[in-house]
Amino acid sequence: MKIIALVGDIGSGKGAAADYLEQKYGFHKHTVSDYIRSEARERKIKPTRKNLEKLSAQLRQRFGPQYFIKKVISRIEKDKDQKVVIDGIRLASDIHFLKKHFSKNIVFVFITASSKIRFWRMRSRARPGDPKTWHAFLNLEEREEHEFHLSRVFRRTDVTIKNEGNLKELHGKLDLFLKKYIL
Repeated sequence: MKIIALVGDIGSGKGAAADYLEQKYGFHKHTVSDYIRSEARERKIKPTRKNLEKLSAQLRQRFGPQYFIKKVISRIEKDKDQKVVIDGIRLASDIHFLKKHFSKNIVFVFITASSKIRFWRMRSRARPGDPKTWHAFLNLEEREEHEFHLSRVFRRTDVTIKNEGNLKELHGKLDLFLKKYIL
């Protein structure tokens, strides 16, 4: 089994990287936020960024910090996929838990881009809850760092991919990464 776990700032391109690995290389994709959205649907909670953050915090507090990552692991083991990409690791403890569980079969990849590029990407994708102003973006970044201590998470990764170009450039960097670490 080969597992790639993607971490990164908001708007850095984690989802685009996961989609590419799924479509071109046949990786089975697990997105942590999909598990959170599923919990929101079960509870009939509107899936806004604020509501999802609140629900996630409540469930992690009630069931432990690895609540969602345990769900991901359970699904991976149930499906018995040989190639897996996990999108959206947010906690340093999730990295530790995944490393302990999957040992040498997992590689953690930090997808990053400058703040300005990530802000403009989020503006153009216009998802509900994405910041519309630079000030709102900076507030979101600060809140995410405070809640998840993302800088600690990023330091625990094995590989960094700088994603400041277009999709074709990101795909090329992912191809090189796969040749070196996976294939």
